[in-house]
Amino acid sequence: MTRGALADLLERGDLAGLHEVAQQSPAKVIRFLVGRLYGSAEGRSPAVRALGQVVGDQSLVTEDRAVDQLRRFMWALNDESGAVPYGVPEAIGEVLVQRRSLQDAFLPPLCSMLTVAEMAQTGRIERGVVWALGRVGPVVATCCPAAVAVIEQAATDHADEQTRLTAQAALQVINAR
Repeated sequence: MTRGALADLLERGDLAGLHEVAQQSPAKVIRFLVGRLYGSAEGRSPAVRALGQVVGDQSLVTEDRAVDQLRRFMWALNDESGAVPYGVPEAIGEVLVQRRSLQDAFLPPLCSMLTVAEMAQTGRIERGVVWALGRVGPVVATCCPAAVAVIEQAATDHADEQTRLTAQAALQVINAR
């Protein structure tokens, strides 16, 4: 299947169609979706959702391949990578929702992007981390109470209105026990 055909499936929101293609070539679909994370804002959200479904399907993606993909995402969030990782925190969160077995290994480093000064993110990346933690949900409160405290602070005091709103929405999910 061509990239254009994959783009058409994504633009139509045909996650079932993308999943069907991934059954034949999961690596190709994953590469395509990862590329969409770095693209326009409009294509990012559907790509995040589709990526979570594909990487989350254990019949398509082995545990080792899922771990490798999450490690690549974590590297992209590192300043040394040189990447502009828009959409990457959201993708990590979506994969962690679909593959709960990976939360112990990858949720603490994701939380640390809000709590450890050397790993702190700003702007859209920070907002993406907040969104991702909200997507993961109540387990964040158990695993990373310090990150929840940062999100609580952001929900009321963050200078950026969009980040405040994202933090408020994340807290509703995290606190829904």
